[in-house]
Amino acid sequence: MINIEIRYALSEATLNDQVHGALNYKTITKQVIRHVEQGNFLLLEKLVADVLEICSSHRDVVTSRVTIDKPHALRFADSVSLSLEYNTEQAPQFTQMEKAS
Repeated sequence: MINIEIRYALSEATLNDQVHGALNYKTITKQVIRHVEQGNFLLLEKLVADVLEICSSHRDVVTSRVTIDKPHALRFADSVSLSLEYNTEQAPQFTQMEKAS
């Protein structure tokens, strides 16, 4: 399961309801789906980092966070998840948090 959170600066075009100047999350979603379907990932970390890069590539993105849950990856755990964050002020540094639940 992939969860994406993107914060971006609103442009004048966005405030005037002009699609061409807005962040197009449909395009981002399609890029993520294509990347996941065409990829072969051994590490959850690589997949999360790749998805984060896709989500952070638009010029107006200020911060983004990607969390991917891998259900039943560990015995006695519902899932394992990994989160990475991107912040324009800290780029290209990633912050990561792992959890098993």
